[in-house]
Amino acid sequence: MNMPATQSSDLLPSNNHIIEHYKSGLRAFTFWVSDTLYAIDIARVLTISQEMEQIQSLPAKAKGLVGMVEFQGNAVPVLDFANMLGFASGVEKNSDLIQLLSDREKEHIDWVASLEDSLLNDTPFIKAKDPHKCTFGTWYDSFNSRDETLMEILSEFDKPHNQIHALADKLLNMKKENKLKEALKVLRLERSITLKRLMKRFDQARSHLKESARQVLLYITEDGTAPIVALRIDDINDVIDFKPEQFKPMERINNILTNEASEIIIAYLKQAEHADCLLIETSSLVKLAQVSGK
Repeated sequence: MNMPATQSSDLLPSNNHIIEHYKSGLRAFTFWVSDTLYAIDIARVLTISQEMEQIQSLPAKAKGLVGMVEFQGNAVPVLDFANMLGFASGVEKNSDLIQLLSDREKEHIDWVASLEDSLLNDTPFIKAKDPHKCTFGTWYDSFNSRDETLMEILSEFDKPHNQIHALADKLLNMKKENKLKEALKVLRLERSITLKRLMKRFDQARSHLKESARQVLLYITEDGTAPIVALRIDDINDVIDFKPEQFKPMERINNILTNEASEIIIAYLKQAEHADCLLIETSSLVKLAQVSGK
């Protein structure tokens, strides 16, 4: 799923020093943090690792610094890239999304219980009858993600979710027609089949989010032999060759970035058939980490 363009290229002024620096183009290593794609000069990437358990905590104050890791006998600081820039990582967003799904699942269990109470005790039914107007429905209709597996799982919510909400008018009308016994029978059946089917979808989505939360350590180097910092990122993407004409300057949007982001992001890289991405300048990244720690 492509990242939406931050600005169209025709609105961006020229940036001669960046174009001149990359007049021969750039081979870049690209990676994801949440739903944003970033690029870094491949010459500055030493290696990658998934050994998160090796990170040791430190009593440090640098923004985004999560600890250190030993690499070839040397202690290397580890920065959570998202936190350093002042926003949540994909793993943190996944955790929030897992909680959201749990809350929305409970609301639908309570929704069915409230409908049953209304049928049995003549209490007013005040829950949302329209599946697009409940809390989950409004979120569901607007949610999007580059995670294709998650989106496929979520697409399976439609049928059981709509069926559950359709019960309100149907069963309340049956009661008005003196068919309470039949209405309760339908409710029991739908609770044991449709509601459980919906709950299974919630569980599948949460399980996928838990399993997909696997971050990567990206070791950055200046001399090509020793790492100076390791970035904790959400997911690697690909090695991409960018041409000079793909470099778009950032002046018009720097004022909407966090201070940390404006320090290290130097260009917007436009791609025709793939996600656009943001180019990171490594020396500024290292300088920012050092200043933050003072």
